[in-house]
Amino acid sequence: MLRARMTTLALGTAISGVWGIAFLALEAPASPAAAQARAQSDSSLPEIRVQAQRRPARVARRAPVRRAPAAAPPPQRVEAQAPETGDGGRGGERANGPVVGYVATRSATGTKTDTPILETPQSVSVVTKDQFTAQQATTISEALRYTPGVALDSYSANAFFDSVKVRGFDAPRYLDGLRLPLDPGSQFAYPRVETYGLERIEILKGPSSGLYGQSDPGGLVNMVSKRPQAAPHYEVQGQFGSHDRFQGAFDIGGPIDKNGEFLYRIVGLGQKSDTQIDYQQDNKLFIAPSFTWRPNIDTTFTILAHYRVSDNKGYQQFVPGELSLFPAPYGRVPYSRYLGEPGIDRYKLEQAGIGYAFEHRFNEFLQFRQNLRYMEVRNNLAAARVEGVLPDMRSIARTMNYVVSDSKNIALDNQLQADFATGWLKHKVLFGVDYMNIDSHSDFRTTPIAPIDAYYPVYGAVAAPPASLAPFIKVHTTQSQAGVYVQDQIKFDRWTLSLTGRQDWVKTENVSTGVYPMAGLYARNDSASTGRVGLNYLFDFGLSPYVNYSTSFVPNSGVSLTGVSFKPTTGEGKEAGIKFQPFGSNLMLTAAVFDILQKNVLTADPTNPFFNTQTDEARVRGYEFEARGNITRELEIVGGFSHLDPKVTKSVAGNTGKYLQNTPLSQASLWAKYTWYEGPLAGFGLGGGVRYVGESYGDAGNTFVIPSYVLYDASISYDFAYLRPDLKGWKAQVNAMNLTDRYYVASCGTSIVYCGLGAGRTVLGTLKYSWN
Repeated sequence: MLRARMTTLALGTAISGVWGIAFLALEAPASPAAAQARAQSDSSLPEIRVQAQRRPARVARRAPVRRAPAAAPPPQRVEAQAPETGDGGRGGERANGPVVGYVATRSATGTKTDTPILETPQSVSVVTKDQFTAQQATTISEALRYTPGVALDSYSANAFFDSVKVRGFDAPRYLDGLRLPLDPGSQFAYPRVETYGLERIEILKGPSSGLYGQSDPGGLVNMVSKRPQAAPHYEVQGQFGSHDRFQGAFDIGGPIDKNGEFLYRIVGLGQKSDTQIDYQQDNKLFIAPSFTWRPNIDTTFTILAHYRVSDNKGYQQFVPGELSLFPAPYGRVPYSRYLGEPGIDRYKLEQAGIGYAFEHRFNEFLQFRQNLRYMEVRNNLAAARVEGVLPDMRSIARTMNYVVSDSKNIALDNQLQADFATGWLKHKVLFGVDYMNIDSHSDFRTTPIAPIDAYYPVYGAVAAPPASLAPFIKVHTTQSQAGVYVQDQIKFDRWTLSLTGRQDWVKTENVSTGVYPMAGLYARNDSASTGRVGLNYLFDFGLSPYVNYSTSFVPNSGVSLTGVSFKPTTGEGKEAGIKFQPFGSNLMLTAAVFDILQKNVLTADPTNPFFNTQTDEARVRGYEFEARGNITRELEIVGGFSHLDPKVTKSVAGNTGKYLQNTPLSQASLWAKYTWYEGPLAGFGLGGGVRYVGESYGDAGNTFVIPSYVLYDASISYDFAYLRPDLKGWKAQVNAMNLTDRYYVASCGTSIVYCGLGAGRTVLGTLKYSWN
């Protein structure tokens, strides 16, 4: 405990030092980002009541200067160029485009418009491709490890789907601004997004239903796909490492014709790997083609498609807390021990999606955008699951589980944006109409099987999947949602007032032919009004304080023990914070305090835990800090700290006043990478990180604690262009995660029975070649 607190204090001190250095710039002239925003705001205003606002010039924000060798010896360093943004040559960072380094200055996730992050009155964390490449993050959960306020690994570090909590609440996932499909019945048909196919991952914190409709109050995760670029680029890479991992990937694209009217991009990846657990695989295949047509500078039509399949033996497993959290008579169960049935256990997740993003600017003040995607997800698994420790403290009770599920989803978002001025006020008005439809099936069957010795396992309790099992959960769920929203970003001098309002209509139908919920047809129509009001003030030197109030709602499927359908869960949040981008730097610092309340929460029925009841409330209060970017040209950092007070404020289960389970009370992290551009070490990069995850509670009654833990990461990289000019494009990188091989429990489910181990030491090496 003392060691963990000392680590937290050290991390907090380091991050505070970064803040201290940054605030020395308070007397400096305006930062480039602030100056650009002020220049747009302070332009001469029209005399008439309403006049079209001219399209602002796009000013490219320069990345930290990096030098690379020239083509001919002796190797001379020349200034590196920022990558082509694919915006028709107009330059500058786009809200859905690539980012140089660790700092994004613009985002559309918080407003659905291309808005500077300094002017967005809500906390937004952007994890860039450069960051998760430097950290060798191969999953969404791994990419978010250094993001404050985000809890991961709710189903163990070896889960085959990503689970993310933001500020104590489950976070819905979006891809390119559109909701991903979900199987409400068993939540197994849940797509997994490939990090290699992404440009950035954005976390919008706080209630966000005013723009997105159904969304939990902690926040949401929006992933932005790689899109075609105007400059040709080609990349191939190979990766190898722990657990016999072998992976190959490629990313190629550019213009098809000489005028750049047609662009293409194809991203692909194949992986064959075992895992830290015996008999468990992590194989996958991913392909994502995209195509852009730009008939003129004002019109863009991009087709985005992908296919991904994971077909593996083994499945994620739980390890009872008595044999992993606490000292056990025969020792803790090792990382490698498999407690299932290798001859039977399997897992296959197959998904495919296709859609488009259309943009057209009618004139200087009016533009239209339409995003659409159709997606299918199918899941098929057989897995032995741990169900508790027997009195001898070594034998483990188990069940055999079979799940076949699928989910189909179509999502459409229409956006009409008008930029104009009324008197001294400048408006960016967004009017939107969106629609989503989900059609899913879940068939979940289970039966007890023979126990297994956790220390000397003998497999073979099940010879083949029994075909005669009766379904426990067999549900066909359909849900359609239509929403209308309006947003006005009003600028007056340095002030920006953001007003958002939305109305949703939701229709949900459940047809159950299993045991849970009880057989029958359950239909429900809901409607909800949500919104957000936010205000920020942008100083010339790059400081932007802000406040906001926002609301949320989530429609619920299923019924109670008595057959009563559930009302939507609602939430509200208040937040105040500051964002700061010091003058002359590529560094972004943010801080926020927040208070979130969720009502009509579903809780396990005390009389029958297979059913829920709806009377509860939960409140999460806390604060967080984040720093990301360059301290110097050579030194890049990502650091954060968060503290939560997540309490149940009302409950029929008797746990009022208890902490929310699987929610770390404190988290701190710091990642730094130093790259040499001159001297005998030119081309080398060294990186290191430390992650502290504080204590959490493993069940609703807070009867046991999941201890805190500290993990260390490291990396080394080399750019061979500094060795010889003819080796330009070749790069090598080695990463080690959990460097000390710390044994820890990442989370527990509804009780001490369902605890999941964290990830042991993993070493990955990557060799990449790129050219254009």
